[in-house]
Amino acid sequence: MNSDFFFGLEKIHRITSLQRFELYIHMVSLNGSTYNDRYDDFKISDEDSGYKLSLGKFSGTIIEDAMRYHENMKFSTFDRDNDKYDNGNCGVDYKSGWWYEYCYNCNLNAPYGPDLHWMGYEMKEAKMLIRPKRSDEEVSN
Repeated sequence: MNSDFFFGLEKIHRITSLQRFELYIHMVSLNGSTYNDRYDDFKISDEDSGYKLSLGKFSGTIIEDAMRYHENMKFSTFDRDNDKYDNGNCGVDYKSGWWYEYCYNCNLNAPYGPDLHWMGYEMKEAKMLIRPKRSDEEVSN
């Protein structure tokens, strides 16, 4: 894939409810630095629960765990204001859907520009990938 692609919340929920999945995030900052972050138990809830975010343990090349701020939040969009921000709708304000609380510490689903960022780092590229979590036994073999 050479362009923007969003798999869809319902599909991600169905996949991540079957077994344990890792979330791998690859980001490239404006100056070309690359960062890789991983969560060892990524899943989102069903539609009735608002597609709430669950992450597991964090590891990565960027120190701050910016996604943790959004854990247990429902997914917000321009037409579903699930954030806790009293003065508006973060989905409208930042032109994207995300697990906003009082807006964001990271916003990897934003259009390219100043709102595509991770804890103060503006990004020119962000990829979020999932794969089944391998057991310790599989890793050692």
